[in-house]
Amino acid sequence: MSILVKRIFVPVLPIVLAIMVCQPRRCQGQDQEKAQPDAAAKTNKAEAPEPVKAPAPEVKAIPGQLGAGELEPPKPVPDEKLVPVLRTVPVRRDHARRSYNYQMINTVLLPRDKEGIWVLDFAFKPLRIRSVEIPGKGRRSVHYLYYKLVNRTGKPRVFVPQFTMVNEEGKKFEDQVIPEAIPLIQAREDPTIPVLGAVSVMGIIPPSTKEGVDDAVFGAAVWDKLDPKSDRFSIYVRGLSDGYKEVPNPAGSKPIVKYKTLRIDFIRRGDERNISEKEIEFNDPAYEWVYW
Repeated sequence: MSILVKRIFVPVLPIVLAIMVCQPRRCQGQDQEKAQPDAAAKTNKAEAPEPVKAPAPEVKAIPGQLGAGELEPPKPVPDEKLVPVLRTVPVRRDHARRSYNYQMINTVLLPRDKEGIWVLDFAFKPLRIRSVEIPGKGRRSVHYLYYKLVNRTGKPRVFVPQFTMVNEEGKKFEDQVIPEAIPLIQAREDPTIPVLGAVSVMGIIPPSTKEGVDDAVFGAAVWDKLDPKSDRFSIYVRGLSDGYKEVPNPAGSKPIVKYKTLRIDFIRRGDERNISEKEIEFNDPAYEWVYW
């Protein structure tokens, strides 16, 4: 070995040997230290049981509760009737004939009626008087017309009546809403049969189809104001039929529509001081169908 090599190799040799001796031990220790946590982790993982996943809770649909992005469905539209169905009372077919002082109406179509119109059966008693305590007015004597309705047309019919009293001078008096009078009228005429007033009688009358029995509606028209000097007056009952006709208008505009109306004629004998229902009588004839 040359002197140059000895001078280079001999000083470096101890350093190389030191590196070779120390480096494996350090790497080996690091690997052992790294291997121990890995082995422990594998052991713990093997020994620990795998966690059981809980089943997802079942989501039930709650009425009225909406999910994300959902719109509330429209609510169903209830069936609304403009007028109620009137409650009927079953009575014998000859009830009006057997009862005292009922006047029956003939429903046969008139020659001037149109084909296909309907007419309700109507019966009534003479005009009567009842003393009633009216709030704000005191005790007053009111006139009333007690009547019975039967629908024999085979179909439900809407009944919206209008009772108008007209005296010999042409003055008109409409029936009034006096609820205090209805119980008194019912107690006098027939306590077992409910009586309907000017507002509650508006509704649909179902058809009467039973054999020998009428499904009837009973009502009363009431007047608080009328001319006590009148000796003759009529009550016009509109709503018993759907018949109508058009007549020329004297003013030259649209034709005037007149409806089939029952006119009941009365005569009152006596003065205006002591008015009594015994003085009120039917005219002869008692009624007539007119277009009014």
